[in-house]
Amino acid sequence: MVNWSSINQKWNSLGGNLAAELELMIVRGELPQGEKIPPERELAATLGVSRATLREALLELEIKGLLSRRPGRGTIVLETPTESQFEQLSEAFTAAQQDFSQVMEMRLTIEPAVARLAATKATAADIRKLEQILAESEKETSSMKLLELDQTFHVALSDIARNPLLSDLIRIVGDWAGASRRLGFQGGKRKEASLHGHWQIVDALRAGQPALAENAMREHISGIQELIAPKADQSPESN
Repeated sequence: MVNWSSINQKWNSLGGNLAAELELMIVRGELPQGEKIPPERELAATLGVSRATLREALLELEIKGLLSRRPGRGTIVLETPTESQFEQLSEAFTAAQQDFSQVMEMRLTIEPAVARLAATKATAADIRKLEQILAESEKETSSMKLLELDQTFHVALSDIARNPLLSDLIRIVGDWAGASRRLGFQGGKRKEASLHGHWQIVDALRAGQPALAENAMREHISGIQELIAPKADQSPESN
């Protein structure tokens, strides 16, 4: 019997690609032939994704012949994929690792400087807005909503820098960094680390300390990178 609640902690190890993660689980035998997939509403809530996201992933696997979806019978796992399919998944996993490293390197180059500039221009209203975002994050339990709030915080911070070019750049970086943010954003440890880093940045802005804000952002991104970085020797078989 599959423990679907445990899958909630790891479903986006392939850069947030739910279909790829489920396919990998079938390859590993974690979703054995004949296993019945829970109803969409129930499984979407367990995984912390929308029903549309889940439905799209299941449809992709059905098209590949890995799932059978029939009215009255539900969704059933079919036979295990071939070795060539497993090799394709391994390549996708490696690409996700490389993308993660590059995205985090880019964020470390750009965002500390943005935080420094924001600290020179932040108003009381700006700081209240950031505090409201973090207050909402503290109460939130949905992984996907936390993901949205995380990006909202960084975009709001860039707006405080009062430079439209930087704001646009951070929004673009945010889109590129979507997968890296999703990586590991299921557990309480990631939420705690993210909130701690964000509050450190807000404290620096409140104190009007640009150097402190820059350092807080650098430590925040570095800390998240260390927390969720795929290991150099990690492979689909070792997850």
